[in-house]
Amino acid sequence: MNSACIDIRNLNVFYDGHTALKNISLSIPHRQITAIIGPSGCGKTTLLRSINRLIDFSDGVKVSGEILVDGQNILGPKADVTSLRKKIGLISQKPSPLPMSVYDNVAYGPRIHGMRDKKELDKTVRNCLETAGLWEELKDRLRTSATKLSVGQQQRLCLARSLAVKPEILLCDEPTSALDPVSSQNIENKLAELKKYYTIVIVTHNIHQAMRLADYVVHLYLGELVEYGPANEVFQKPKEDRTRAYINGTAFKELEIDSQINLKGKVCPLNFVFAKEALETRCREEWKPTARR
Repeated sequence: MNSACIDIRNLNVFYDGHTALKNISLSIPHRQITAIIGPSGCGKTTLLRSINRLIDFSDGVKVSGEILVDGQNILGPKADVTSLRKKIGLISQKPSPLPMSVYDNVAYGPRIHGMRDKKELDKTVRNCLETAGLWEELKDRLRTSATKLSVGQQQRLCLARSLAVKPEILLCDEPTSALDPVSSQNIENKLAELKKYYTIVIVTHNIHQAMRLADYVVHLYLGELVEYGPANEVFQKPKEDRTRAYINGTAFKELEIDSQINLKGKVCPLNFVFAKEALETRCREEWKPTARR
């Protein structure tokens, strides 16, 4: 494995006292794509939001442990959160262009950080749009409102906006879930190209997408780390039954972790409860005796 860009040590996240992430420890290497997989409500987005401290905006949240980014603990009292978020870009599940022109969307971040020279801004906007595969499509529409673009174009614009502040790390929270297949492929292709220059962490429910993109895989289940390792090993020879079941799209009636969770004891947040109930319902349906004709 490459040297760690992000080193997570004994990370615990609690919402109003309920455990969302429990004792997560793993290392994310430089300039590789790490995919976080697992069922809905397992803590994938919570882990992602912890890496750039967006978790701070959640009500009743408490975090313990360490997250080292290039050796610096970003959860420490002396952490510079503003610099951290410049260093770590985020592409969310739903495109969120600013209500302004295409040009101003990309130029927004650099302006905030002090870039005033028009030629420099023009160069930055063009470079970022080219990297996102948008320049040829939008070079004559730079003053068009970003909200008038297609959803696929909006998502690539958000990618360009993230790149404009020159981050080192890109966090992607299901970046293609709202896109059509062609737009999804465009985003995937760009992410595959960008790993030459950026460390990329992507949350995805799409196992095939993870197989196409990931160099490393993190499998979470109800807030716990089930398995982590090189993608070819995890997908071809998973060590854990839970990982094998998730990859194959199957479920087991009994898994050790299920018997340890007390749904009424507020051991985990409500969305985790819903996720577990959904899995149990699926198990019951799959194990129903086949009706004889």
